Amino acid sequence: MKKILVVIFCISILLVGCNKDRDVDTENQKPTIAEDETDHNEQPANDEKKDISDTTKDRQDHNDGTDEMNNEQEESEQIKEEPYVMQLNKEWAGKEPILRKMTELIIPPYEAKVKPYTIAKDLSNIENIDQFSGFTNEQINMLVKNGFVVLPSRSTRMHYVYDTNEYKGVPNFITADSVLHTYHQFYSKSLINIESAFLYEDLDLLTKQMLEKSVMLLNELEDEDLQELQKKNIVYFLVARMLIMNTSEISAEVEAELLNTAKDEYALIEKAEGFVKSPLYQFDFDYSQFKVRGHYTRSEELGRYFKTMMWFGTAPLPLMDAEGNMNNDNTLQALLVSFTTFLDSKKTCDAELWANIYLPTAQYVGLSDDINVFVMNELRKEVYGGSEDPNIFNDAEYVDKLYEAVKALPDPKIAADLKSLDTPTEKQFRYMGQRYILDSYVMQTLIDSILRPIPSALDTMGVMGSDVAKDLIFNHYKPQDNWPEYEERFNELKNEISGYTLETWGNNLYNGWLWSIDETLTEYGKTSGMPYFMTTDAWKYKSLNAALGSYTELKHDTVLYGKQSVAEMGGSIEYADYHYVEPNVPLYSKLLYLTDYTIKVLEDRGMMSDAMKNGAMEYKELLELLITCSIKELRNETLTEEEYRSLLWYGGIIEGISLNFLNGITSDYGALDLTDMLVTDISTFPGAYLSLGTGYFDEIYVVIPVEDKLYLSRGAVYSHYEFVSSTRLTDEEWWELQGIRINREEYGDYPEFIEPSEALPKQPFWVENFKADTNEVEITELEVNWDNLSEE
Repeated sequence: MKKILVVIFCISILLVGCNKDRDVDTENQKPTIAEDETDHNEQPANDEKKDISDTTKDRQDHNDGTDEMNNEQEESEQIKEEPYVMQLNKEWAGKEPILRKMTELIIPPYEAKVKPYTIAKDLSNIENIDQFSGFTNEQINMLVKNGFVVLPSRSTRMHYVYDTNEYKGVPNFITADSVLHTYHQFYSKSLINIESAFLYEDLDLLTKQMLEKSVMLLNELEDEDLQELQKKNIVYFLVARMLIMNTSEISAEVEAELLNTAKDEYALIEKAEGFVKSPLYQFDFDYSQFKVRGHYTRSEELGRYFKTMMWFGTAPLPLMDAEGNMNNDNTLQALLVSFTTFLDSKKTCDAELWANIYLPTAQYVGLSDDINVFVMNELRKEVYGGSEDPNIFNDAEYVDKLYEAVKALPDPKIAADLKSLDTPTEKQFRYMGQRYILDSYVMQTLIDSILRPIPSALDTMGVMGSDVAKDLIFNHYKPQDNWPEYEERFNELKNEISGYTLETWGNNLYNGWLWSIDETLTEYGKTSGMPYFMTTDAWKYKSLNAALGSYTELKHDTVLYGKQSVAEMGGSIEYADYHYVEPNVPLYSKLLYLTDYTIKVLEDRGMMSDAMKNGAMEYKELLELLITCSIKELRNETLTEEEYRSLLWYGGIIEGISLNFLNGITSDYGALDLTDMLVTDISTFPGAYLSLGTGYFDEIYVVIPVEDKLYLSRGAVYSHYEFVSSTRLTDEEWWELQGIRINREEYGDYPEFIEPSEALPKQPFWVENFKADTNEVEITELEVNWDNLSEE
């Protein structure tokens, strides 16, 4: 069983292929993990097992036959037996994953000793205050008391604020929000690129071959019970094939009843209306999950990929019930699916195709906590020994051993809390299950189907260490009043997560992004040596807002893969001389670390385009600059003229980085980059969905200390929304709620600005601690000093 546990928790590297048609560039094969980097906590495999190591593959070969494959998608398909021999692929059936080790994170040493300063009640000691007009008395009081104020704007991208600053001569305030937002651009665009340029083709071939081999295996089975179970597997892969083809009208040499069942499933997926009895599984299944959203609305191809992967990720075969009884039929069915995956194929081995899809996305989002095909393959070998005959799967002599093996498999960490629905929540097999993610584990632990069915993103922030989030939870929302157990669970989770090390946070990019967000939640006291504005209570709320804004982008980018918690229910001639970086050395260091690792992941797999790499390298340079400037600011050291000049161009820099990421995508996705506002659902309860959104990017005015003087600077921050929706919203639907309609014309897409909808949710009440309702501020451009120009 130890080998099986290794498989469940340690799949994190790309498997070496068995493609008979692809040429592998052996000269460029570079394992990304050495033998001495293997996790020594794992049990060693048997000598006859082969470790699977990460290799650099020639991705050009991946496109061989692409035109032929695309042509096949436009035609009805006939299931043919000739290409296959019903035997296991020897190379793949004997492979076992190992765990990739992460490098250590290095945060440069720094000391915070910013000199104290006070702000005059009339703002008269701010050197450039005459450049600004229109602040209300309330906003002036917020500037004096807090050292900053956030005002609403109509900016659809963060860099717009900085572009205007450059033109108006306003000092830039480089926010953590804008730096996190730029990492989101890299994460999102690089994920889109690997999905559309690489994974889509593997998924297309996988669904085709698995359907063909499932039909052939039916003809090889002698046991009548196994035959009936295999028919269900045929339906399963018929549905997958229909989803990737975007039509139920495919021709297959199968019984009409099977084809009709698959069509019924496909119809329910297309409606995507919520919990309905599944024609295949005969239990309640949440079809609303198949509403295409996130970045997958940007093209038909991405939409097909989304629905097919959602089917592979959510359609379950429960192996055990709540009483500890094994579901024999489902277990045998899962064994047959796994066996089929490891059978030889005419083209690429399906086990390799599975790994090509699962492992890169696992490095982005993490591993599934459900049982998958590699786990079942190990279980098959343990229970049935060296036999490769599927006809023995149902033999009575193996029943007890099979039960013990299934019983020993771990339960999922994220299991839905459902009472009135018969959706399975126990240990289950999913072909390519959605991934275990830390925040969903937190929210699932902190919900109760009766007493607290609706969680909050504040749960995650509070457990991760935000005192202000904890205060909002326990002193305003008060879930413990209805559900006393909440407080005990909250404290247990907080203690558990506080003990996480790099081994957990560095396990994948999703965890790493959460780990970076955690740095924005650090709260500073009056004697911390940090700038005055960062020591105020208002800044704690602003930082929580920044964390939630970035968290929303993380959830949006991974809406397909992350398992949700479920319960019922041009410039000016004269420029500003000084600029300021929100000093957060640990945050920028972690983002630099993540960027380096993302580059390595993409390059190892041959998935890094030149434009994407250019953007990533520019982002790294920016982060290195921000680290240097932050350390200098905290030491009261003056930035160099070159550093100030780089900060002056900040708007253009982050715009250029984002454009490189966009250009790094191999396909044109229309409205992909018309606005950076987005929405995502993060938790499910029948008929309603907990949703997060980012609206127009707000403006933040901050009083900054430079060379013993004070200046008023401006930057961009997130506007955060959390609300319950009756439907899973797409970005396009969210934009319209915000007052942006996308018009699609032959010559291109363009946004039309209209009045926000009355149905637009309100922001949470606590943003009033740092944000005003109106923005009537006007800025006078700096006058050109012609004498200075003539002297130059």
